[in-house]
Amino acid sequence: MPLRALALAAFLTSAFASPASELFREASFYLEFYYYGPAQTPPQEVTARYHEQLEQACAPQGEACGFEVARPLIAQMLRDLGDGHTYYLAPEDFRSALERAGGTVAARPLVGLQLGPAVPGAVLIQDIVTGSPAEAAGLRPGDRIVGVNGTPPSSAEVLRQQLASDAPVRLQIARGDIARPEQLEVSLRRRAVVPLELPYAYNLPTLPGMVVIRIPQFATYGQVGPRVHALVRQAQEQHAKAILLDVRNNGGGEETECVSAAAAFIGDYEISMQSRLGRSPLGFREGATLGNDPRDPRGYSIPAATLWRGPVAVLVNRRSASCAEVFAYLLQRAGRAPVVGERTAGVTNTATDFFPLLDHSAVAITYVRTLNSDGSPLPDFVQPDVPVSDDPAAWLRTGRDPVIERALEVLRLRH
Repeated sequence: MPLRALALAAFLTSAFASPASELFREASFYLEFYYYGPAQTPPQEVTARYHEQLEQACAPQGEACGFEVARPLIAQMLRDLGDGHTYYLAPEDFRSALERAGGTVAARPLVGLQLGPAVPGAVLIQDIVTGSPAEAAGLRPGDRIVGVNGTPPSSAEVLRQQLASDAPVRLQIARGDIARPEQLEVSLRRRAVVPLELPYAYNLPTLPGMVVIRIPQFATYGQVGPRVHALVRQAQEQHAKAILLDVRNNGGGEETECVSAAAAFIGDYEISMQSRLGRSPLGFREGATLGNDPRDPRGYSIPAATLWRGPVAVLVNRRSASCAEVFAYLLQRAGRAPVVGERTAGVTNTATDFFPLLDHSAVAITYVRTLNSDGSPLPDFVQPDVPVSDDPAAWLRTGRDPVIERALEVLRLRH
């Protein structure tokens, strides 16, 4: 039996009581044994404090005290640690996270639009789901929906209800500058789509040769990094002049995905990950991921790995987190790309793993610190080279994305 299992078995059998107590002890064990993050308060102090609260909450029920009593206390205990990378996942959230990471998300009917802010008569399209009817119709972030079956949309919520219908919906679209928009009309009908939110690319309408590669997440193992390489090859074949890498609102994911994606722009490199279990390499070499975190040695090769040598910039905002921050930092550190946008979330130099609990929920524990090749830690957050407020409402009002506009100025490619 592995050391982790032996230690956990001893911990749980030492004072078995109610289901709530058992669940709490399991979560506490993982936190105390594996935590390797920046919290100032020792995990043992936090678990002791909340153990007292659990005993008080369970006193009236005794051994019948159920999981539902422990769950909110575990969640609050992890929040009180003050580390955004350490948190509780309810059973349904943990199941969704595993499905997303494994690429096993079930297909469901949708049109594939993520809506942003709205004003009377217009709703911003903020993102597109890959493989969806919206992507097939050529829609892209920044497009404004100004009509639904010939009638201006009254609100984003009403529009969502209209798009949830099984009947075809005609959308009137305004694209580009609010003063001189391109007018389009598309017909969408929802169909079964696997909503993995994989990377996709689109061209800026007013600037031929300018490609935006949108990376919504790095969570789907073995699919995000290779897809970024494929999109870069596609841009090369189309003789693109420059690439903007958009990782705004990207909450992170698998280390293999952000490091393999970064290699498409900086080539081979190596950093490392340090945990209580030891240090392991992380990076990319000769077309393959190099190492992984100490508990997950998986890696893979990209047979057609490529390298973009042209102009490139990275777009970030305050919701770019974890692996998205590592991705931006690697390109920034290599002097390969200016980072444009807002300061990132602030969990660049740590990584999380999921630890399943008895009730099929889980705790996400910061158990790894990410280090440069010289052993120095990565910064807490990525400070943009060019600070710009990411304001979707301004995008809707003007038809111009302020972050993309500034990135084009930095690359001196503005039309």
